[in-house]
Amino acid sequence: MSTKATIAYGQTFHFYHEVLDDSYVYLELEQVQFEASYNRVMVPIPVHIWEVIRQYPGIDLSWADKSDAEILDHVSQNVDERLRNYEAAEPDKRGWVSICGGLVYGNADAPRNEQIEQGVAYYQRLREHQQQVKVAIAELQQSQRPPA
Repeated sequence: MSTKATIAYGQTFHFYHEVLDDSYVYLELEQVQFEASYNRVMVPIPVHIWEVIRQYPGIDLSWADKSDAEILDHVSQNVDERLRNYEAAEPDKRGWVSICGGLVYGNADAPRNEQIEQGVAYYQRLREHQQQVKVAIAELQQSQRPPA
């Protein structure tokens, strides 16, 4: 099973990010020249590929400005829905329902408060990461501006 989440692709390129890796996006190019040396790789990106790629955002930053209350509200609603789905599931399907969303909340058969605690911690880490990315973007954009 691939962990690549495609952002854009064509016959000679694949622009993607790895699932669970919000720090990088990746560009694979085929049939292009490149130069490599110690700590450096230079790949000329054909302009038609660049025009396709630049239409897509590199990362979702939707959690960067969320408050703790918004995170708690989102997590509480999701956990309550998970618990309803778990209870409504046929007994032989509860195992599958229990692990859906497990990376964020834990198993659906865990106590509600534990799922909420785990979910809040997850989204707070996600928010912190997105805030760091926004700062890095702003700093890089600022460094690209010509002096006044």
